[in-house]
Amino acid sequence: MRSPTDLTTRRQAMKTLSHLMMGAAALATYLPAHAAQGSCTEPIVFGTTISETGPFSTLADRWRKMTEVFAEEVNKSGGIAVKACNKKLPLKFVIYDDQSVPATAVALFEKMATVDKVDFFVGPDWSSLGGPVPPVADKHKIPMVMANVATPSVYDRGLKYIWGTPFPVVPNWSTRYFEMLTTVSPKPQTIFFITHDNPVMKGITATWSKKAEEQGLKVLGNETFSAELKDFTALIAKVRAAKADIIYVSSFDNASVPLVQQMRQLKVRAMDVHHTMLTGALSRQVGKDIEGMTGELSWYPGIKGAYSDLVETVMKRSDVSMFDYIWTLGRLTSYLAMIQGIEKAGVVDREKVKEALFKSTIKSPAGDVSFDERGFPNTGAFTVQMNGGKVNVVWPPEAATGKLVWPSPSWQ
Repeated sequence: MRSPTDLTTRRQAMKTLSHLMMGAAALATYLPAHAAQGSCTEPIVFGTTISETGPFSTLADRWRKMTEVFAEEVNKSGGIAVKACNKKLPLKFVIYDDQSVPATAVALFEKMATVDKVDFFVGPDWSSLGGPVPPVADKHKIPMVMANVATPSVYDRGLKYIWGTPFPVVPNWSTRYFEMLTTVSPKPQTIFFITHDNPVMKGITATWSKKAEEQGLKVLGNETFSAELKDFTALIAKVRAAKADIIYVSSFDNASVPLVQQMRQLKVRAMDVHHTMLTGALSRQVGKDIEGMTGELSWYPGIKGAYSDLVETVMKRSDVSMFDYIWTLGRLTSYLAMIQGIEKAGVVDREKVKEALFKSTIKSPAGDVSFDERGFPNTGAFTVQMNGGKVNVVWPPEAATGKLVWPSPSWQ
């Protein structure tokens, strides 16, 4: 039988142990969790969120399946080559739905760092999420290759563990289109800009109206419209009066649907009508009115480059069309970039992978992608044209899947 003194001592010991456990739990909440780095037996785990629900879901609702198929295809060849292990390790994803909500995305990336203990981060997409999420990567010192986060200010905060693979970035958006304009006959002399009142689209116009002038094109007008505008009669009257050779529409696809329809109805004429986001969504809504228009796409099946066979297989198996899901290449390239970072590092080690990605050049189906010291890429786009209801890459010539028709017959 224990004495009262023994019982008191035991209770005090239990109380002390309880406090120590509570303290350890609290400490775990604030200290970054680390995965089993350097392992040669465990799968390499990528953590990501996808906007499967919410406003951005129409752009990404098939990406979970696509991501799972991507891992399957990579693992069919053995996985990711790790030099230090002298073998390949399988790839595994932890995927959550961020619901298109920034706060949800932040909480989920915290969970992946501290509970799931993923090795590396890929994603998220969209600048609204790309603002608050990257500090999580720096806090836990986990390299993150974001996908479709194109706003330069996101990369200007001195963060050390982020890179991005948006296609294209604003400074390179229409590089190939304006290069093409120097080769066509008859050569255009004038251009008119129509811009959706959106920060990204206004940034595109600011960049390319300046470059148009530098290239010798006379800018005859620069009109801005709100996403709520449905009657474009007054704006189109200015376009018709200007009689510009090129009409350059810098707009998201849904916002410009009534603009394209009314330009057809009011018989606007030009050598070319260029739309910065020529997409399946726009095509379905305006039908034949899109015929002959040019635009940009980050990449298209049939253009051969590094990993293009893998990407085509993944998209086909996932039923993802590049014309309908135009941000797909940015998402898949975030995976490819992280894989190449690991293979360059030769070890599953966050700091070594960080060093490998810093100011590096990685391969993608659309060509080499270089990162500057901020992790911001140099990605561009291909020029496409709608001909006979089909989208064709028409520039550069070495990547063309169809022939440019110039001037566009349907806009004459």
